Amino acid sequence: MRPIQLSLVALVTALLGIGTGWKPFFIITYLLIAALIFSTVWQAMAIRGMTFNRSALGGRAQVGERIEERLALENHSLFPKLWVQVHDGSTLPGHHAGYVTSIGPRQRIAWRARTLCRARGRYTIGPVTATTGDPLGLYRREVTLAPENELIVLPPVLPLTRFELYPGSMPGRGRGSQRSLQTTTNVVTVRNYVAGDPLTRIHWPSTARLGQFMVKEFDLDPTIDVVVLLDLDRDAQAGAGDSSTEEYGVTIAASVAGYLLRQQELAVGLAVSGSSDVSLPLDRGERQLDRILEMLAVSHATRSAPLVEALANEETRLQRNTVLVIITPSTALDWPQGVHHLQRRGVRPFVILLDPHTFNEALGDNQRAHDALVAAGIPVIGVRRGDPLVHILEQGPQ
Repeated sequence: MRPIQLSLVALVTALLGIGTGWKPFFIITYLLIAALIFSTVWQAMAIRGMTFNRSALGGRAQVGERIEERLALENHSLFPKLWVQVHDGSTLPGHHAGYVTSIGPRQRIAWRARTLCRARGRYTIGPVTATTGDPLGLYRREVTLAPENELIVLPPVLPLTRFELYPGSMPGRGRGSQRSLQTTTNVVTVRNYVAGDPLTRIHWPSTARLGQFMVKEFDLDPTIDVVVLLDLDRDAQAGAGDSSTEEYGVTIAASVAGYLLRQQELAVGLAVSGSSDVSLPLDRGERQLDRILEMLAVSHATRSAPLVEALANEETRLQRNTVLVIITPSTALDWPQGVHHLQRRGVRPFVILLDPHTFNEALGDNQRAHDALVAAGIPVIGVRRGDPLVHILEQGPQ
């Protein structure tokens, strides 16, 4: 029964008491009024003096990581809280931080919430609200204890120890030589001394052999740039959940980028088609890896975007000798020609081809695309559902 309903009942019993003069009606009226006053005072005191604390999660986690949150509810007043229901509005799957308890005067209740991060994405932790009421159940009041915070769950990064962009060549040694005016570790030739050359560049063995001053010529440390293109065309995806081409592709993209940035120290960029169609420019280091992982965390196959169109868009941004790592489950027959066109322009394509048939038997495979790429001399790694990804990627093209 709500306060308004109780007030109406008290009014009716008062009128009946006045009209009939029967004493029990007056007693009932007094009891109802007393209950109303008691519940009103109790509810006014129920929220006062109550505080809530929760540990900060840091804003970032990774798939497979278990996060732990410490929560505490404290009653600073002398007035007991007979029941308090704490509700957590978090959107992180499997995260349950709610609690139902009673708190005595000057009492503190603490609990923990442990959650295994199973899916990448951007989530909210909170807001936290508390609901309480009076013993008679006339009032129910809700108050916000803590605002919401954002948590980004990053995709997993596989521990690759090897990933050869081109078998038989050293990754990071693909660009043509360029002469350097500064001293580097790459001495490529010697030449006759010219007035103004520093004495530190004199090559003494050649000088003694030829009887004239000879100086060393240096090359810039040759490196290559790598752009990872992840195909999230909605129409090309197969499977569901963790056993989907989308999740396999995101994991492979994150792992390849992580290896090239950490182990090879190359400049790596990222392009994702079929999601927000945004891209990250080339950069190096851990900060670039953080940006790539955050972008992959929120990338999903949300719209139709054929791979051949994504290749055409990237054509203007790719320079000669840039390695383009394409990760796709596409069964279309037009995009291998687009890859071959980039190859003729000096781009070095490398394809990781997910077999959609193994993710959904109702779909066809992309064997014809595979054969066309191999015929053009383009390295291809085939990935099937259930394959050990670390082994497949480290093994390289077959």
